[in-house]
Amino acid sequence: MPPHAALNSSVMKMRLAAIEAQLIEQARAERRRWQDIAALLMRVEQEKLWEGHTASFTAWVEGIARRADFQQSVFWRCLKAGRIYLELTGRDELDAQTNVSPEALELADKIRRHAPKAVVTEVLDRTLDGELSRTELRDLWATYRPAAGGANARGRLPNDAEEREQALAARRATWELEKRKPENRAEVRSAEIVAAFREASWLADIDQARAESRTNGLPGAIAAMLIVRRRPTSSDRLYLHALWTCVSAPQLADFAFDAPGGTDYMWLALTPELTEQAQSKAPRMLGLLELSRSRELRVVREAQKRPLHAQARIELLSSLLQKAYLWP
Repeated sequence: MPPHAALNSSVMKMRLAAIEAQLIEQARAERRRWQDIAALLMRVEQEKLWEGHTASFTAWVEGIARRADFQQSVFWRCLKAGRIYLELTGRDELDAQTNVSPEALELADKIRRHAPKAVVTEVLDRTLDGELSRTELRDLWATYRPAAGGANARGRLPNDAEEREQALAARRATWELEKRKPENRAEVRSAEIVAAFREASWLADIDQARAESRTNGLPGAIAAMLIVRRRPTSSDRLYLHALWTCVSAPQLADFAFDAPGGTDYMWLALTPELTEQAQSKAPRMLGLLELSRSRELRVVREAQKRPLHAQARIELLSSLLQKAYLWP
């Protein structure tokens, strides 16, 4: 090993040892603060200090939890809360003085994904200011939880068949109620389009499809993506289908059809009254999807295969992999 490489390895080892000592001290503290634990965990992860010591960051967390005689689930919750806090605030560092709890941040993040924007803005502001209690947030999440399909705390539908059907019925009832409110109509229709797109039933002859609708950081104002494999026995690579949505005539009139690089197919999904106008306005390479009354998508015009841009493709795949695997 070159002298400079050995020196770097030694410095990283000393840095990791110092952080581990701080983590154990923070975990055992009588009045521990999740922000302090999260900041240390995020530093190890971001600087990859675990490399050369354990097989993965997950294995390192498991090891340090054992040494601290501490439940590793608490470490993961602190880390997740730190990530959510940075995403919601747009900051680069955690605020050590914030009074918001990890559970409150998780609940606010769930509400953010399913509540109308007017509600979300108030919830986030009041949560970050410490004004909303966990009880209030749980009650609010119970209101919008049916819009997530009646999912439980981990995002899954109940296993019991009767409870599952009740959860699905509650979701349908909630959407119908929200749809009747003029201020929410456009947002609800867009959400219906994204949900139908994620199901991939409008795509024929595919073996598997993985959906991604957390699109923050992806280029081109994409609403959702599908990563599709056509046939298990084929040597074809994966295909990336990206979605735009449009639910009003003014929105369509001002639409900028700047397709991001790296995608194989671009689709524009609309409500039925906009289909004819979109056929004359949208570029020919752009596929058109129409939302039916039964909230299913039908193909009005097939999307054409886009030219491959290798660097853009790599960057897009890298973003998707991070979203898929870096959120425990």
